[in-house]
Amino acid sequence: MSLLVTCKAGVARVLVSLLSVALAGTAALGQLVTPKTVPVHQDHQFDLFPAQRPAMGGVSIAIDDTILDPFVNPARASRLARGTFFANPYSHSITGARGGGLTVPVGALFTSGAWAGTAVAALQQLDRAGSTFGQPISDQTASNSYVEASLAHRLANGLSVGAAAFYAGLGAIDGVDLLYAGSDRIDQDGQLVDLRLGLTKEFSGNRTLDAVLVHNRTSMVHDVHYSLWRWNPWPQPTEFFERTDHNEDRTNIWGVHAKYAYPIGAEGWRIGFMGTANRLSHPKIPNYEIQNIPRDPGNTSAFNAGVGISRVLGGLVAGADVIFEPMFSDTWATTERDTAIIGGGVIRAGGRTVDNNFRFNNARMRMGLSQEIPLKPDSSSAIGVQAGLGAYSIRYRLKQHNYVQREYRTQHEDWVEWSPSLGVKYRSRGIELQYTWYRTCGAIGCSDRQQPGPIWTVAEGIATRSGGIIAAPGAPITMDGGNVSVHRISLSLPIR
Repeated sequence: MSLLVTCKAGVARVLVSLLSVALAGTAALGQLVTPKTVPVHQDHQFDLFPAQRPAMGGVSIAIDDTILDPFVNPARASRLARGTFFANPYSHSITGARGGGLTVPVGALFTSGAWAGTAVAALQQLDRAGSTFGQPISDQTASNSYVEASLAHRLANGLSVGAAAFYAGLGAIDGVDLLYAGSDRIDQDGQLVDLRLGLTKEFSGNRTLDAVLVHNRTSMVHDVHYSLWRWNPWPQPTEFFERTDHNEDRTNIWGVHAKYAYPIGAEGWRIGFMGTANRLSHPKIPNYEIQNIPRDPGNTSAFNAGVGISRVLGGLVAGADVIFEPMFSDTWATTERDTAIIGGGVIRAGGRTVDNNFRFNNARMRMGLSQEIPLKPDSSSAIGVQAGLGAYSIRYRLKQHNYVQREYRTQHEDWVEWSPSLGVKYRSRGIELQYTWYRTCGAIGCSDRQQPGPIWTVAEGIATRSGGIIAAPGAPITMDGGNVSVHRISLSLPIR
């Protein structure tokens, strides 16, 4: 027994040391912070996991969510009081025929003694962007599959540790179709892997500390097909030809995330603070249309810092978060052969032809309200309503050096994405059933008016990955990525 206790203490010390080092200096995260330079929506595709209050606008810093928290920090599964089976099918659609899909996740949260964990599997059908009338089924839809598992262990003195692994086999990612202007078919294939090591510590006075170390890898292949005409001077006939470009898209992320929350007074108030740091490397960035220049590496350093406040008063839960997201990103283009410089000089093979420097000053605000009303006094059955609103302000500055043309320019872009949400809930001793609707409004607001697709000019490199796109536009962005509507049904059954 003493040997077992010693081993547990040793494991705890090692994990605490690793997370302390990460928090002190390197980049990482629990909730991924990624750059976004064009109004294309991708987050909803990966919104697989259940939540107690999914319609509260994403408020999370000072509010615990027993169901969702174990998927953010695997150590949080140790706080489960009982196991739960769940299914939360949902559909999402993007206006203007820009895509969407249907997703069916099923899974369970379990606890047994000092051990606890989660397991999820999901199948997803994504709709291709644009008109698909008369096209083969493979050009109309794509399928994705997801699986996640985690395991947590309670140690002494309120300390718990956990680990999680997530894998996605991807036949498509939302929004990629919009980023290859002029193409008539894009075959996507790849995978996403997310590994997490988590720690949670409960202190006296209902104070909690969470820390998560993450490694995330996205690897995709885009085979892009073009049908083109070459207009020749008379009397030569006009030529029709086809072209297929093979593009790789790879992004690796290391991250750390920490959150600390504690109560204020004795009237149900609680305050929380969080911080995140990410280091993204882009070893392979695709070649997008307009200027088909080889674009390979790039790096991004992304951070966030936020504060949240909440109040629980009987069946009422209310909260708000404010988060600042600074990011710094550099991408560049290289030449495959010696390239002449306008006005004289040569860039040798492998040298940089373009440098793109981004500086982001993004911000998020989230607020939400949840009210549960018992159907009868002292009854375990209740009905509830939820409402929330999120706002995501995206603002960045691009400085671009073109060494071939001897040009330098600066471009500023900013827009706000609004996310209203509503939900209703029924809860009894043996079942919990919820319906949630939420919407993400694009750069031109919440109306459904349409713009004619991706008509901005992409000058240099772009990196796409789950929840993030970084592109260096060559002119002011006029793209309308559309609005996303989500309808979700969540069913939870306790495991006795």
